[in-house]
Amino acid sequence: MLLRHINLRAVLLTAGVLLVGMAAFQVYDVLRRLDIVLDSAEHEAGSLVRALAEQTASSLQTVDVILRETALDAGQASPGHIDQIDSRTRARILNIAQVLNVTLINADGSVVASIGSKGWLKGSQSDQPYFTRHRAQPDARLNVSGPFRLPGKGMWAVALSRRVEGRSGAFKGVVVAYVDLDYFRRLYEGIDLKPGSSVSLLNSNGEVLVSYPGSNSPSDRIFPEYLFRELLAQPQGVGRLLPASVDGDEDIYAIQAIRGFPLVIGISSDKAAVLKPWYVQATHSAVRTTLLCASVGLLLWLVVRQLRRRELAEDRLRVQTAQLDELFESAPEAIVMLDLDGRVTRINREFTRLFGYTSKEAEGGALDELIVPEDLRWESKLMAETVRRGQHPSTETERMHKDGSRRHVSALGAPIVTASGPIASYSIYRDMTERKLAEAERLKLEMRLRHAEKLEAIGTMAGGIAHDFNSVLAAMIGYANMGLSAAVEGSMVKRHIGNLLAAADRARALVDQILTYSPSTRAKRGVVHIAALIQQALELVRASLPANIELRSQLKAREATVVADATQVHQLLMNLCNNAIQAMGAGGQLNVMLDAVTTAVDRALSHGLLIAGRYVHLAVEDTGSGIDAAIVAHIFAPFFTTKESGLGTGLGLALVHGIVTELGGAIHVTTGPGKGSTFDLYLPRSDAPQLGMADDKTPLPRGNGEHILLVEDEQALMLLAEEMLAALNYEPSGFTRTADALSEFRADPFRFDAVFLDYLMPGITGIELARNLHAARSDIPIVMISGYTGPALAREAVAVGVGQILTKPLDFRQLAEAMAKALNHAQH
Repeated sequence: MLLRHINLRAVLLTAGVLLVGMAAFQVYDVLRRLDIVLDSAEHEAGSLVRALAEQTASSLQTVDVILRETALDAGQASPGHIDQIDSRTRARILNIAQVLNVTLINADGSVVASIGSKGWLKGSQSDQPYFTRHRAQPDARLNVSGPFRLPGKGMWAVALSRRVEGRSGAFKGVVVAYVDLDYFRRLYEGIDLKPGSSVSLLNSNGEVLVSYPGSNSPSDRIFPEYLFRELLAQPQGVGRLLPASVDGDEDIYAIQAIRGFPLVIGISSDKAAVLKPWYVQATHSAVRTTLLCASVGLLLWLVVRQLRRRELAEDRLRVQTAQLDELFESAPEAIVMLDLDGRVTRINREFTRLFGYTSKEAEGGALDELIVPEDLRWESKLMAETVRRGQHPSTETERMHKDGSRRHVSALGAPIVTASGPIASYSIYRDMTERKLAEAERLKLEMRLRHAEKLEAIGTMAGGIAHDFNSVLAAMIGYANMGLSAAVEGSMVKRHIGNLLAAADRARALVDQILTYSPSTRAKRGVVHIAALIQQALELVRASLPANIELRSQLKAREATVVADATQVHQLLMNLCNNAIQAMGAGGQLNVMLDAVTTAVDRALSHGLLIAGRYVHLAVEDTGSGIDAAIVAHIFAPFFTTKESGLGTGLGLALVHGIVTELGGAIHVTTGPGKGSTFDLYLPRSDAPQLGMADDKTPLPRGNGEHILLVEDEQALMLLAEEMLAALNYEPSGFTRTADALSEFRADPFRFDAVFLDYLMPGITGIELARNLHAARSDIPIVMISGYTGPALAREAVAVGVGQILTKPLDFRQLAEAMAKALNHAQH
C-alpha cells in the first residue's frame, strides 16, 4: 500500500509537471512568434521605406535636373532668346510624366514662359513664398512648396523652384516646376502593401503631400507631430513599434528622408492588422494545447480514481486508528494498558501527568511496582484477580507518584477480550485530589456562611436593642442635661447629675459597641492622631490595672495620623489590654508600642494580607499564659472564648478583627503556651492633618423664636425635645401622631420654619412623613433623629430632602448645632 501511495504521488507530480510544461512551452511559443511577427513587420517597414525613398528621390532628381538646366539657360540667355529656352525645356519634360508645367518667372514676378499646361497661372507671382525666398536668399537651394490644387483642373500638385541668376550673379527670376502628386500616388499603388499599412510623402514639417491608401486630396497630418519629431530624431529607415496616440495604442512606423530634398517618406502599419495572422495561429495553438491538457487531465483523473478506490478502505482504517489513538491519548483519565502478566504495554499523557512516569520508563514494568504503595499491594492483587475473571472492579484508593507522594484516585479495571479469549487488560485512574480539595473548600464556605448568618442575626438583634435602648438613654441624657443647666455651679446636685451623664455616656458607648455588629451602621471616620488616643486609653487601663501587673508604653509615632473613628481606636486598645490582663492572672508585664513602618512588598500575616504601603504599627504584648496553636486561627471568631462561663462573651477580639479589617489593615499574632502573646496591628497611615475638635466651652447656638414642627411617637421624648428646643429659644409644636402633624403642616405650610422628627414611628415612617412634607413645601428644612444610622438610611433620607440625621441619645449641643445649621442653610 505504501508503494501505491508513492506511485500516486509520482503520477500526480509527473502529470502536474507535464501540464505545466506544456502550458509554459505553449506560452513561450506564442510569445516567441509574437516577437518574430513584430520584428519581421518592423524590418519590412524599414526596407520598404528605404526603397521608396530612393525611388522618390530618383523621380525628384529628374525634375531638379530640368530646373537646373532651365535656370542656367534663362540666366545666360538674352531677352530675345525665350523661344529657344521654351523649346529646349519642352523637349526636356516631354517624357517626364510627373512634371505638369515648367514656368519661368521674371525678376519682377511676371510670367515669362509657361511650358506644359497652359492657362492656370495668371498675374504677378511676386507674392509667392518661393519667389520671395529665392529673391531674398542668393544661396537658397531647391524649394518645395506645400500641396495645392491646380486652378480649374482639380488636380493636386507641389511646386519645386530654383533661383535664376545672370552672368554676374544678379537675381533674374525663378524657374518653377509643378509636379503632379497623383504621379506619386500611382507609384505607391504599385506597391504590395499589407492590410492596415499606408505610405505617405511628407515635407519636413510633417505636412502630408501624398498618402496611399487614402483620398486623392492630401490631409493636413497623418503622423502626430510628437511622433514625427521623435522618428526624425532617431536613426531613419528602421521600423519601430511606437504608441500611436496618448491612449497607448501601438503601431509600426518607419520614415526615411529623401536624399537631397526637404521631403520624407513615411510608412505606418496597424499593429492589430499585422498581428491578425498571429492571433489566429495563437488561437489554434491554445485550442490544441487545451485539448491536449484536457486529455491528460482526464487520463490523470481516471488513474487517481482507480488508486483512490484501492486506498479507500485503508484510509478509513487509518482514520479509525487515529481517532482511537487520539481518544486514548487525550482522555482526561490516566489509562494504562497491561498484558496478561500485569506489565505495562502503553500509557497515555494523563498517566504521565498524574504519576510522573514517561512511556519509556513505564513500558515493560510491573504496574504494582510503579504506582501501588506497599501497604495497598493486596488491594491491587485483588483487583487484578477480579479482572482475570472477566469483571470490571472499581474503587477509590491511593496510588503513588514517581516522587513517592500519594494521590487520591478512583480506579477502574477491565479485561480486553476477543473471540479467542482475554488478550490484555486496562486500568483507568481519575485524580480525586481536586475533588477532595473542593469538598474541603465547600466545608469552609459552609462554615463562613453559618458565621455570616450568625453575624447577621447579631446585627439584627443589635439594631433592635440599640433603637429601644437609645430611646431610653435619650430621655435620661436629655433630662440630665436640662438638670445640669439648671443646677447651681459647684453644688452637690450638679455633681450628681454630672456623674449621671458620665454613666449615660458609658451606656451610649456600650450601645455603639453593640452596633458594630449591625450591617446598617458604619463608624464616623476622621483623621485622628492615634498616639493621643492610645495615651488616653492607657490612662484608663492604668486606673484599673492590678497591682501585680506592670504597664510599659513606648509611643514613637507621635505625629502619625490614621483615618478612623476615635471610639473604635479606643475600643481596639481597651479590648486587647483587657485580654492581656486576664491572661496574666499571676501577674506580669504589659507592653504597648506604637511606631510607623513602611513595607515595600506584600506580606502574608497570620490574619490577613498586608499590602505594600505605609502603616501605623500598634503592638500589645503580654507575658501571660499564651494561646495554643490549635486555637489561634479561631480567636477572632464571634462568641469564641477560652474563658470560663460568665467571664467572657467572645465578642472582644471579634470586634478588634472587624475594625482592623474595615480600616484596611491586618493582624499578626505571635503566641505559644507559656510564652505570652503579642498582637501586632497594622493600620494604614494618613498624611492628612487632623481635623479640629469641637470646643465644648463655646456658647451654644440659639434660635430667634423660630417655629419648629416636632414629631416624636413617644410622649416622654416628645416633651423632652420640646423643653430642649424651648431652652434653645425656639417655639416647638410637638405631635406624637404623624397624621396630626401632617394635617397641621398642610393647613399652613409656611407657619413652620423647620421640622424635627423621629425616623421609626408607627403608621408611617419618618422617611414617608418627610416626603409628604416636602410635597407640601419643598424648601422646608428637615432634621431626623434615629436610634441607629447607616448608608441605606442616609440614601433614603437624602432622597426625600432630609438635611441632617442625628443619632440617639441626643444632647443639648448636638441639637443646638443641628437646628442652627438647618435654619442657616434655609436662609441662605
